Amino acid sequence: MKNGPSSAGRSPGPNASPDGSVRASFAFLALVALGVLVAAYPLVSLGVLTGVVALAILARSLSRHVDRETVGRVSIPGLGTVEYRFTRS
Repeated sequence: MKNGPSSAGRSPGPNASPDGSVRASFAFLALVALGVLVAAYPLVSLGVLTGVVALAILARSLSRHVDRETVGRVSIPGLGTVEYRFTRS
């Protein structure tokens, strides 16, 4: 038996971080870095944003017009044939 107090009511110490604080710190750092990049290169940022929006519109348009039950095949030289099917999620 131990003579000292049990560790049940003690704090983990100053070096232990709560769960999720590292992830939140990285997310905040990424947000700040993104803000700095947008401020430093506004035209490039506008171009990237325009490209992302255009890709989203294209993907949405394709998903509306594709036959969902058709199995497509793509032959890749050296790798073989890849089969794909669009499914509704």
